[in-house]
Amino acid sequence: MVALTLANLKMMSRNRQAVFWALFFPLLLVVVFGLFDVNTVGPGDLLIVDLSDSPVSQQIREELEAISLLTIGDHGNDEAQARSAVASGDLDYLLIIPLGIEDPAMLQAPDRGLPVRLVYGSGNPGRNQLVDGTVRHVVARILAEMTGAPYLGLVESQVVESEEVLVEQVSYFDGVLMGLVGLGIMTNSIISIAVRISTYRNSSILKRLLVTPLPIWKYFVGEVAAHLVLALIQAAVILAVGVFVFGARIHGNPGNLLGIFAIVALGSMVFLNIGFIVSAWSRTPAAASGMGNAIALPMMFFAGTFFSTAALPSVLPYVAQALPLTPMLVAMREVANAGQPLWTTWPQLAILAGWVLATGVAATRVFKFN
Repeated sequence: MVALTLANLKMMSRNRQAVFWALFFPLLLVVVFGLFDVNTVGPGDLLIVDLSDSPVSQQIREELEAISLLTIGDHGNDEAQARSAVASGDLDYLLIIPLGIEDPAMLQAPDRGLPVRLVYGSGNPGRNQLVDGTVRHVVARILAEMTGAPYLGLVESQVVESEEVLVEQVSYFDGVLMGLVGLGIMTNSIISIAVRISTYRNSSILKRLLVTPLPIWKYFVGEVAAHLVLALIQAAVILAVGVFVFGARIHGNPGNLLGIFAIVALGSMVFLNIGFIVSAWSRTPAAASGMGNAIALPMMFFAGTFFSTAALPSVLPYVAQALPLTPMLVAMREVANAGQPLWTTWPQLAILAGWVLATGVAATRVFKFN
């Protein structure tokens, strides 16, 4: 079995198409995303604690909701809980609108003590500067229009620096790197195995295997084992380039890296099974490549590889949850970006295991030697 696996790995390394999908394509995307600084342009979550609940505060909220740079959350009155969310990194920005904001006399009083507080963490300074300036401009204009109060530095910015709660900043590239790992595993597993099996079928190699002393199950185990080893190598190379060349971070303890590889192996099994199914429906290697791309490309964009699925319109975020790539990416990001141990991702692992079982049964039923 070891010799058969090594032989398969050697043949795959000589296949230019396999090398392209396994390494060059995902590494090209790593370089593209690593070179561009996209951390300062991503939207931030802002929670408004409205203690005033007045037409003025409502107008401030409506103006901020129209700004694409911010995603406004439901308002509430629990300021302490909201500040804790900022300190823990669960919330990007907190805007506290005090009681009396609608009263011009109180706004202009020297001892008014009514600053509008904008609270945020120290991470992502570029976006912080944009959000700070935008909020100040919106508040100043609305107060001047609705209350006649001059802008006297009413907005007070507070940067949260907590020594008790250590916040590890996760950049956009940290998240997208996990997406690129999943993308590379998916495309290589589906397309490589589909093209390879279709080529063997057209060349009657599969048919000849049936009359050799080699048990057919050993052949398939060798193929799957070789692709799993390649998937782990592929993930290691992508992660190494992202971390050591472009400064990405794997959060948590060193054992989390092993958790990532475990998720990669489980996800690779799903996509290898899909590749076997595609090969059964493809009469030529070219058709197998085309069908593989037709399956992989939608998942690339709808499963959250580059952006959160929450940004999808209508029912598409729910459709994205049904794609096998989605739980794989969620699990990897929980382990690599949130620093969670592998066992906390058991819902995603259970979904992936279900996909392995379902696609494995389907592959065994539709597979053809001729």
